Amino acid sequence: MTQRFYFLAASQVTTNLGFVLYTMALTSYINQNTGSTALASMITMTSLLARLLSGLSVPLLADTYKSIHIMRAVQVIQIGMLAGLYMLLTQEFTVTVLAMCFVIVGIISFFNGFFTIFKTSVVRSLVSDSQRMQANSLLSTIDQTFLFAGWSLGGFVLSLTGFTYSLCITAGLLLFSFVCCL
Repeated sequence: MTQRFYFLAASQVTTNLGFVLYTMALTSYINQNTGSTALASMITMTSLLARLLSGLSVPLLADTYKSIHIMRAVQVIQIGMLAGLYMLLTQEFTVTVLAMCFVIVGIISFFNGFFTIFKTSVVRSLVSDSQRMQANSLLSTIDQTFLFAGWSLGGFVLSLTGFTYSLCITAGLLLFSFVCCL
């Protein structure tokens, strides 16, 4: 497998770790400010619905743009949205701030769904047909391993750094992911 394939794998790892960390930070923030576990859990539901919508809209872009260009644009948008979320969390908590949190989560998740889908098509151009099964298997294993690690260690990182610094770490992870896709 090529060096570019391993850069793609590193990009996936850092994107997933960032996604987990920001989800945990925002869920904790909402739970702490509202006292509602049900409302905090809606972060995950919003994310799931947005990713579902992104999967349905992929065919609209797939034939028009190159996968790698879409992946790069998606990462830039996600970093921008995280910056907006960071600024939002430094404001006094209001219903408007809460609503905007859900909107931003929806946007980030929508574009994260694109990254996941287009990554598969990029693999085709990075590895030979004979190695494709092995490459996809490796990416899947890496994906699940680091998602597990992220959910396991994310709470620890969040307790050490707090909401806003966790978002900064997430932005750094996504920036690293973007660099890996260049």
